[in-house]
Amino acid sequence: MNERVKRIVHLILVADCAILLVYASFTYFIPFLNSVIHPVRYIKTDDVSMNVSVLSMDHNEASISQLTLPRGTMVSLQEANDTTSKVEYNDTVFTIGNEHLASSLEECISSEYVYPRRMLNLFDEKDGKLTETVADKGEQLEVASVSPEDLDVSTGIVNWYEVTKNDKNYWVPGSLVETSKELAEKNYGSSIQYLTYWDQYYGDGYSKDAYIDQVDYKPMIKPNYEDNVMPEQVNAYHVSLANLISNQNELLKIKDHSNINAFVVELKNDDGTIFYDSKVAKDYLKDPSQAIDSNVSLDQLEQLFTKFEKAGYYMIARIVTFKDPVFAKQNPNESYTDTKGNLIMHDGYYWPSPYSRKAWSYNVSIALELAPFVNEIQFDYVRFPDGTLQNTLDKTGDFHNTYNESKVAALQGFLSYAHTLLSDQHVYVCADVFAWPVVSKDDQDIGQFLPAIANVVDVVAPMPYLDHFSYGAMDIEDPMTAPKETLYKFSAITKTQLDNLDHPAKYRTWIQGYNLSSEEVKEEIEGIKQSGYDGYMIWAGNGDMDNLESILPGLS
Repeated sequence: MNERVKRIVHLILVADCAILLVYASFTYFIPFLNSVIHPVRYIKTDDVSMNVSVLSMDHNEASISQLTLPRGTMVSLQEANDTTSKVEYNDTVFTIGNEHLASSLEECISSEYVYPRRMLNLFDEKDGKLTETVADKGEQLEVASVSPEDLDVSTGIVNWYEVTKNDKNYWVPGSLVETSKELAEKNYGSSIQYLTYWDQYYGDGYSKDAYIDQVDYKPMIKPNYEDNVMPEQVNAYHVSLANLISNQNELLKIKDHSNINAFVVELKNDDGTIFYDSKVAKDYLKDPSQAIDSNVSLDQLEQLFTKFEKAGYYMIARIVTFKDPVFAKQNPNESYTDTKGNLIMHDGYYWPSPYSRKAWSYNVSIALELAPFVNEIQFDYVRFPDGTLQNTLDKTGDFHNTYNESKVAALQGFLSYAHTLLSDQHVYVCADVFAWPVVSKDDQDIGQFLPAIANVVDVVAPMPYLDHFSYGAMDIEDPMTAPKETLYKFSAITKTQLDNLDHPAKYRTWIQGYNLSSEEVKEEIEGIKQSGYDGYMIWAGNGDMDNLESILPGLS
């Protein structure tokens, strides 16, 4: 190799080294130097987030805006003083108290105690089973451990705390507790409106205690799962699993000539029947064969749902919850009985008690079994049986209220428990609600108080079927002959209650799809839209094709 070539090679090597040094300085040294000069800090706050005031100048005019910072937000320290510091976040510089800055995520989430916002059962392990051990509202629970891996920095919520009570360790969802007693006992329900009708039967102050004091109204931000995106507008038709299977070719094409983009599929009905080969029923039933229709395996069900999802449909699994004679017969101590423990038949059915944690776990276990391949779980009959007032007053009926809860608190507790576990699976939670408790602004003695439910689920689904309203309801002469006005007025009434919540569930109402013309169904949908809402679910029993085809012109 001649000298000229050697010099060229040498120059190239020198140039390469220089480039590498420049790259390394920008990639490693400058960030390192910046981290030394402006070290990282993390937002520490008792609540899940905090607001800070930010001063800015626009055309020589000063303005102050509010910046919300979730717990665990990473900021860059610009200038430290004795009590306050200047920090930078997303190119915005502001001053913050030093007590709100932590040097690590561990320090950021460290807390000696947590305090529940309402009475709740503790878990045996993270994502595990409920225990019989409860913690009362505002009760001090010593924190045994907490992991930075359980911190959701987008919301500031610590998903789980390990706590100690009576020398035993348990787990509690971080979304249901606070790190100060003051926050846990704060009245988040001051804007909630309710009527006191049931005080005349249960005593003065009953309604406030049942609807407000025992219930959690802290605003709960609703999830939006990137791997399970809920359509902006869900227009669903209810079908039995048998009809979904036998009519799948026709149903797969239905969105091509209608607005239907979702199906609600009944997978557990009010006879207690599970329409697939469930593997979890054996954990709750002595004889699971009485509940399981095993013609469809879990794998076959998954393949079917996946087929519809790939075709562009949003798939909702409907689970009837507290109307289940199979569970009641096999678990009488967890059900509605007389004072001697004999099951009470009410409206032709035996009913599990909504106070029963075993009934809670049974239905949530079924939901978790379905979670890997459904978009949403819909819980129906999330209520106590209606018309049991006299049995309660004369003490001849027993729901086995172990924890002395109000009916409203029990139902909210169940739905909160379901949401905690299903949110880990990125599955949305919906609850069906009778129409009349919404109109009456109480729970109609069945535990369904709309604000309490809408605060903890993702979707709330009232059932304002035209033929369920009496003459004169909502000042409508005959609701059955006024579909647009009925759905408009009902939706407007609902809106006034949901608007009192900072982060209410999405309103997606059921509409009547039977004994109506396609034009009348269309008018129902127009009434919903007139109220400012959209989306609906059509109930027509098992969802036979003949019925769907008869109303299809109104769904285009």
